[in-house]
Amino acid sequence: MQFKLSLLAGSLLAALTLTGCGSDSNESVTPNENTKTITVIDGYLTNAEVCVDKNDNKQCDDGESIGFTNEKGQLTVPKELAAYPLLAKAVVGKTQDSDSIGYVANSYTMGASKNMDVITPFTTMAHHDNISIDELASQLNLDSKTISGDYVADKATNQEAIKAHLIARSLTSALPEDLNKLNKEQITNVVIAAQKIIDNHENNGTLNKLDDVRVVIDEAGNIEEQQLVSNLHSYLTSKEAWFLGSMNQGYMSDEGIQKATYKADGSSEWFDKEGISSGIKPFKVQGNHFIEANGSKGDEFIFTSPNLALTVASGDGNDLLFWTPKKLDDSFTPEKLTPKQFENKTWFFVGDDSTTHNPEPMMAEMTFLPLAENGIGTVTISENGESFDITWQLQDVATGSHNVLFLDFPEGDNDMAVMPVTNGNGLMLVSDLARDSELFHLFIDSKEQAETVIQKWVNAQE
Repeated sequence: MQFKLSLLAGSLLAALTLTGCGSDSNESVTPNENTKTITVIDGYLTNAEVCVDKNDNKQCDDGESIGFTNEKGQLTVPKELAAYPLLAKAVVGKTQDSDSIGYVANSYTMGASKNMDVITPFTTMAHHDNISIDELASQLNLDSKTISGDYVADKATNQEAIKAHLIARSLTSALPEDLNKLNKEQITNVVIAAQKIIDNHENNGTLNKLDDVRVVIDEAGNIEEQQLVSNLHSYLTSKEAWFLGSMNQGYMSDEGIQKATYKADGSSEWFDKEGISSGIKPFKVQGNHFIEANGSKGDEFIFTSPNLALTVASGDGNDLLFWTPKKLDDSFTPEKLTPKQFENKTWFFVGDDSTTHNPEPMMAEMTFLPLAENGIGTVTISENGESFDITWQLQDVATGSHNVLFLDFPEGDNDMAVMPVTNGNGLMLVSDLARDSELFHLFIDSKEQAETVIQKWVNAQE
């Protein structure tokens, strides 16, 4: 089936286009003796919305928003406002975290009791439980001074800060948008898992490697260790080569899979689908962006993981591109899909309905029921406010050792047969084998993350 851009999706895209660009209002006031600078930290959060919680209901009510943090995670506010409890809202597709390239993977809210200088996962826990930072530090077996301040800045000289930072960045995956819905069991499970990782690294003398990981909890309550990408230059140069392509059928048909190499000396080389080099050229990066020759910001990395990245292209086309270090050539062998990847799981399918160079991004929700004894299950697909059921199965491929996810659509619609290409941190890149030309899609396990990808894709076309 070729999904069409539904009215629901169109409305969603319009809403995201209008609301996903951030805000320049409520700018920080100039620091003076009557102000206080608040720092919002997981890593340092850029463009996090800060609210003064005057009624102490742990929600950012109308009229309580006072500004957005800068690239250092800071917002300067009048001292009389800092005397109230404060909230900081991190928003998918809008807020950036200095711990990693791209945007936060889930929206969440943090809080702090009155007269605090920082808003962190630790101040959030203490504020929610109405206990002091000293009491919380005792519970977590961490240094009170460390978790009450800027643990990111302290890491260079304080190993306790390294431990604190891992726990803090891990806790954000369990923090809700509404602090009144905070799940203490999930918080506790993440802390325990993070402390186990800390103990392992401490025993091995590798605490310095904690900056490369975080512990996350998914929607099913499963806990896993994720790799982080914190520096774009190092990320690009850490791989022997990158293979990349367009999520748009028109561009993919024209350009195919391309290859790019990046060296530590600042040189790069691109190869087209025929393997012809464009020549060695210098490259520069700044934050999430490539820097063009004229100094302007170019393509933006909106998602990164060890084996998969997404960029929004600048200039003509404004395309969404996938990047992977996996060799997408004749030597490529896909991994075998397992029922566990789909059974009782909801994926958000993101693709492009266009067959031209003008993208038509779309999203559909797919909820997979378990396979029956005959190896066939039911998947519910929701789009345009309506749902319908079809069957799914994992079919072996006669010409190889891999299999495909086969979705059997009603007669008149194209079936789908997709094989996995690569994955990372909740995203799976797949190739649709049922189309006349090679086409790639994304399965994303978070609705917020799926909406972020579409939002960035749509905004880039304006």
